[in-house]
Amino acid sequence: RKESERGHQQGFADQQSGQLLGSTKSDFHVPVDIQPLSVNTSYWGKESVMTQDEISFADVIGRRNDAVIAGRRYPLIDEFMSTIHEFGESKAVLDCWELVEVLVNSCCFDDPLLRFKSNNSLDLVRKSVEYLEKGFQQFVQTTICGHLEQAELGGVPGIMELASSYLSVRTQDSSVWGLVYVCLRCGSPAAALQALQDDGYEGEVESILENWANVSAPSAARDKVRQLYYGGVNNCSDPYKRLVFSILGGCDIERRHGDILTTVQDYLWLKLVHVLTCSSTGRDFRSNKDKISLSEVQEHVLQEYGENHFNSLQSPYLYALVLLLTGLYESAIEVLYRSEESRANAIHMALTLHSNGMINLSVTPHQPVLSECDDDPSPHKRLNLTRIIIGYTRKFACSHPTSALNYYYILHGVQNEDGEDMFTVCIAELIQESKEYQTLLGTLDSSGRKTKGAIDRFNVNHSQIISTVAEASEKRGCWEEAVTLYELAHNYDKVLEILNEELSRKLMPNDKAHEHINEIAVNVEPRTVNSNSSLRKQFLLLLDLYKFHKLYHSGNDKLEEALSVISRLQIIPLQQDTINHRVQAFKSFSDELRRCVPDILIMVMSILNKLYKNASKSGSSLYGAQNKQAQKIRDQARVVMRFAGMLPYSMPGDTHAQLSMLDAPMRY
Repeated sequence: RKESERGHQQGFADQQSGQLLGSTKSDFHVPVDIQPLSVNTSYWGKESVMTQDEISFADVIGRRNDAVIAGRRYPLIDEFMSTIHEFGESKAVLDCWELVEVLVNSCCFDDPLLRFKSNNSLDLVRKSVEYLEKGFQQFVQTTICGHLEQAELGGVPGIMELASSYLSVRTQDSSVWGLVYVCLRCGSPAAALQALQDDGYEGEVESILENWANVSAPSAARDKVRQLYYGGVNNCSDPYKRLVFSILGGCDIERRHGDILTTVQDYLWLKLVHVLTCSSTGRDFRSNKDKISLSEVQEHVLQEYGENHFNSLQSPYLYALVLLLTGLYESAIEVLYRSEESRANAIHMALTLHSNGMINLSVTPHQPVLSECDDDPSPHKRLNLTRIIIGYTRKFACSHPTSALNYYYILHGVQNEDGEDMFTVCIAELIQESKEYQTLLGTLDSSGRKTKGAIDRFNVNHSQIISTVAEASEKRGCWEEAVTLYELAHNYDKVLEILNEELSRKLMPNDKAHEHINEIAVNVEPRTVNSNSSLRKQFLLLLDLYKFHKLYHSGNDKLEEALSVISRLQIIPLQQDTINHRVQAFKSFSDELRRCVPDILIMVMSILNKLYKNASKSGSSLYGAQNKQAQKIRDQARVVMRFAGMLPYSMPGDTHAQLSMLDAPMRY
């Protein structure tokens, strides 16, 4: 992508010249409205590897965040420009970046709306004019270097000598007014004045040139120049003289001077110079054709010319440059953002301008990329920085989550309609979609201490962010994720709430899910000591029920031990005098524990049934002394059945039937 030095310099005027503009003489196209680009809020796509350019940009953003966190100033534009040059970008890309560099190095606003104040707006126009003049001067030098013999340039030339050689190469025009124009176009009114003085010219033009730098020439001098212009200069045969008088007198502004101004840069330079001239004090405007404002130039660019005229689909950087030059920064970013090829530059130009308070942001993060606000001067739009950052990062958020995180930090402090911080919202989405919990949030070591994750470097409420993600996981039914996240946030009450719910749901099935939830619960238990006492008591009870469940499924030799565990837990009565007490206790059980009782009743009756059968086989008579154990089991079964009938709880329909079937062999 690297170009030759000659091509790199030549591009400013030739690359974006009349071929695309068509010529400033050409008919204008039908106005084209700039439509907002809507980005789907469901922005998670397939994983993709970042390009080297994107990685380099992301590294700069990461270093910028480190500086912000440390309270240091970070030279964002300098870093971006260094990165851009490493890419070997095309001249069109460099032109836009170099203009952004000029703008941010000269202006910084605490409030983006200050940019629209008259003095500030004109300062930005001056910077655009200076940029165009510098670019034209480089073009003049490049042209001369390509035709040294014809230029006849010797020694160490100044602007006037360069202008003279340029005219010899391009036009063979010997008019002093051509020399004056080229000097002005190169940004040197002093050289233009010297050219006139060397030619012996005396008049009001000299007074204007002497005061050109501050655009405050005496009104009498301007009025005289205007009189001369409308008195005959406007119809003279020298196009350069007509143009110079139009520039200096600020007159006949609608005239296009197409025989000289053949590039879009030339045209914009003239229009912006006229804007500055018309803004000077003491002007006596005599007709509308001698008036022009920046907003009128902007309307011309957006509507009278429009995107089609600049072929924005094929040459987005040309149209973006025109928009940047005329102060339409938000619209320029939107044009570049549309295309995948130019999106990275769009984002980082936006961030650079935003860092200096030069981007007017949308009211809410859910508006289109460009939106209008009644408080803003026409035709300015507002840029949805949140939306374009999310749109830009969506392709690499899952594959490079830490890079995406760095971009989201820029949104820290931006709130949505619900008052939520967009940094927190974006992190929550990122964590849920990437599943990079350890990378982003950190982990817990064996002692329960949290190791740092990527978000720990940011000055934000980490627990709040983690809890937000945990809540979202919980709502989606991803209980295991939620437990991990709540534990990272040290919210053990929520950990116990979820585990109690899941333990109660998975108590009965003897499968992998049953074992898995039990392993998680046992692992978490030592770290829940300081949690809510009621929740922890229930949690420990459910863990004991899991122990009971395991003994129940461990064979006949573990049945008595299982029955001993359930007796100790005091949930199911096994003695007549404890029935009423257990019924009253049942009323205070949580829903999670109540849900377990029907299954526990069936398991207890099943144990009693098996123990009864074993006891019955040990003697010939049910009434023999050796069968006192069988009688005890029958009595316990009576107690369990009576308890089941007294419960103020609607158990599953087949529970009583199963209990009766298990109880039947133990009846007389």
